[in-house]
Amino acid sequence: MNSKGSKTSSTFYYGWLIVCLSHFTLAFHVVTRFSFGIFQVPLIEEFEWGRGLLGGAFALSMATYALGAPLAGSLLDKYGPRAIMPWGSVVLGVTLILSYFISSVFEVYLLIGFFLGGGLALSGFATHSAIMPRWFIQKRGRATGIALSGIGIGILFLAPILERLISIFGWRVTYLIFGIVILFVIAPSGFILLRDHPEDVGQGPDGTQPRSKEDFKKVYGDKNQKKGIRDVFNEVRKDKRFWFLMVIVFGIGFNNNTIMSQLALYLIDIKYLPVTAAIIFGSVGFIRTLGSIIGGWVGDLIGRAYGVSLASFIVGMGIVYLILLPNFGSSLINGFIFAIIYGTGTGAMSACYSALCGDCFEGPNYGIIIGFMEICYGLGGVLGAPFAGFVFDTTKSYAIPFITISCLMFFALFLSILLNRAIQRERKISQF
Repeated sequence: MNSKGSKTSSTFYYGWLIVCLSHFTLAFHVVTRFSFGIFQVPLIEEFEWGRGLLGGAFALSMATYALGAPLAGSLLDKYGPRAIMPWGSVVLGVTLILSYFISSVFEVYLLIGFFLGGGLALSGFATHSAIMPRWFIQKRGRATGIALSGIGIGILFLAPILERLISIFGWRVTYLIFGIVILFVIAPSGFILLRDHPEDVGQGPDGTQPRSKEDFKKVYGDKNQKKGIRDVFNEVRKDKRFWFLMVIVFGIGFNNNTIMSQLALYLIDIKYLPVTAAIIFGSVGFIRTLGSIIGGWVGDLIGRAYGVSLASFIVGMGIVYLILLPNFGSSLINGFIFAIIYGTGTGAMSACYSALCGDCFEGPNYGIIIGFMEICYGLGGVLGAPFAGFVFDTTKSYAIPFITISCLMFFALFLSILLNRAIQRERKISQF
């Protein structure tokens, strides 16, 4: 085989098709979780369940996802993305279809809490982030940003569509339609188009020539001698970068899942109409899309750790604006201003963080390592959503949860600066 650095003769790099596939898959998959904030409104109206009680189902979903992420990563490292990830679409599609029959809190916890979380562990943020370093090195930040921007696109388009479908057909039929699309459109696309490595289609990373067997084995090792989850943890737990990233991703999980599970309810509380709240919710998705793409590009230029710092600051300021939003008046313009600030920061933070993990830990066990990260992301979601729900049930205010998120973001800013220093030290050591 030719050397890694020479250009391939093909004018089309299959890696960009993988990016597009991840983009559209995430658009549907992650919204299955975030749209629960929209479905909560009719569920509360019909069954008179408390927000804290439903927040517990959301928390269980995050716990299932978090605990399943290292196992899914281990399976991905051993068997490859094509053998694992499309089954996540199958699980999610069937789960949503069965949600048509929900009539008790137990069924909400079983379907939304357990099975939906398991489906996202197989094909969600963690696994789609894990496959980007397989396909890109120099353009990793941009590729990751475009792939993860699918989350924002899903929020932008699917959130208003789901809200409209609920108002026309009811929440049961909407769950049914959503599940059918994922099961019969998204799942087959993954089975047909997904590949494990660029060498599977006669190419190398970033569109270069395929790596030799020796070079490939240096990066990914022997698939028959993969390390177990415990062995990988014992190896990385001594690395400061690992713990810095774990704390940062806890803040990301607390922020993302708390805000996206409670935002529609909060906006309605401060006198926005449900349809307007859905538009603002969707606008966050659109801006998040741009933030992911721009953030990935900026991270490639200034360094991904500094990209996380900048994004953390922007998210923190967005939360401050959200707290003050009732004082500014419940106008669509003010809602859009929040969406611009918060969406930009959230999208950029996810893209820079994901690419940064790849920079630190790319290799044969990266799927397991990113799975460990998602445990902290899930823990943030497990604590954040019910915390916000129960605080609101007690105080009739989201001030305490929102202030907590803002503090976490500014702490992530500080940690990412320390992380950059740790990365630079590791690079100096590796040069000797």
